[in-house]
Amino acid sequence: MNTADSFSLFVNQFSRDLSDINDRLALIGILYLGKKSFESFRNLSRAIGHYLIPNLVSNEKWIKSLGNWAVVFGCLNQIGYGYARELAKRKINLILIDQNQEILTQMCEIISSDFQIEVIPIKIDPRNFESLIPLEKTIIGRDIGIFVNSSCFNQECSYYHALSKNLIENTLCSNVTVFSLIIRMLLPSMFQKNKGALVNFSTKRSFLSSPYVSLFGASNLYTEKLIESLSYEYSDKNLYFQTINTGFLDDENLNFKNEVKLSRNLALYSSSTIQTLGWSSYSFGYWLNALKVHLLLRNFPLSCINFVYSRILKRKFMKSIENIASKNK
Repeated sequence: MNTADSFSLFVNQFSRDLSDINDRLALIGILYLGKKSFESFRNLSRAIGHYLIPNLVSNEKWIKSLGNWAVVFGCLNQIGYGYARELAKRKINLILIDQNQEILTQMCEIISSDFQIEVIPIKIDPRNFESLIPLEKTIIGRDIGIFVNSSCFNQECSYYHALSKNLIENTLCSNVTVFSLIIRMLLPSMFQKNKGALVNFSTKRSFLSSPYVSLFGASNLYTEKLIESLSYEYSDKNLYFQTINTGFLDDENLNFKNEVKLSRNLALYSSSTIQTLGWSSYSFGYWLNALKVHLLLRNFPLSCINFVYSRILKRKFMKSIENIASKNK
């Protein structure tokens, strides 16, 4: 075989190998495209099911069928107050639970006047479990259909070692122990009548690292995990469990101070949030909020997001220290 024949044979063999490689790459490309198409279709169908359909199909009758009373724990913020008002619009009587009797009374008067429903305020001390006794007595004989927890929005930026013992006890008792005990009180009647809904509000600190607010991030994660576990535990019952993550909603100015006033954005968010009840077990409440989280988590590694978010929290923490120092001067 001369040199020309050998070279021709080599070229032919290389062409066949290259063709095989191209076929394999094409197959890989088709599989990858199919995977991405499936993911896009799944995400689109979720978005439609979680946010579009709830806007088109009202769940008001279903909410009323659960019971004519709802318990809202954590009302000293615009999230809990906004959700309570949405329930009141649907003529659901309310039991509002929190630690400030003055603001609770003010809320009850406003909601009762605006919607002509019965509203009962109950002041509790998270570190004194006997303060839950009035709640136990109040729920007797009442058809409680919905429980809402929005107690995980109180926050204080600090190094963990600098947190006071009282603050740690108060946070854990409120966000973990009292939250769990109230669910334990309400579940028996829901279990017996085979219907009810438990709604838990959480924050981005449940899926992002949260330096300087680590205690609140950990308690957020606990509430999410408990609701998720209960949803499987009672899956054969007609009980509905939902976690609503506020995502990148600005949660720094949510707590009421002197005046009970709901901002326009939070009113819109609350209206959208209650529409998802019965449609999704995990929601971000509002489609734009969900889109922000989806785009961020899909396009950047979680470690990178945690790094940037940690730097932001550190900057805010250092700025708060500077403001305190300047005031003390």
